[in-house]
Amino acid sequence: MTRDEYLSRAYGFALRGERLPHARLNADIVRAIRTNRRGLTARQWAEQLGVHQRTIDKVRDYRSWRHVAQEER
Repeated sequence: MTRDEYLSRAYGFALRGERLPHARLNADIVRAIRTNRRGLTARQWAEQLGVHQRTIDKVRDYRSWRHVAQEER
């Protein structure tokens, strides 16, 4: 098994999002952050949720929580 094959299989079995025991966000919160109907800044979201401001930026830019699709309208 090559390194690439191993990594692709490992990614398929890796826990993501809410399944991680230390996760502070969930799919509903991620969707709320992305739509940002309340008009909050990343710093305000971070303070309310107890996460770092960069975590909010990564969620907004789909660098984390990519598996959560935007809600249908």
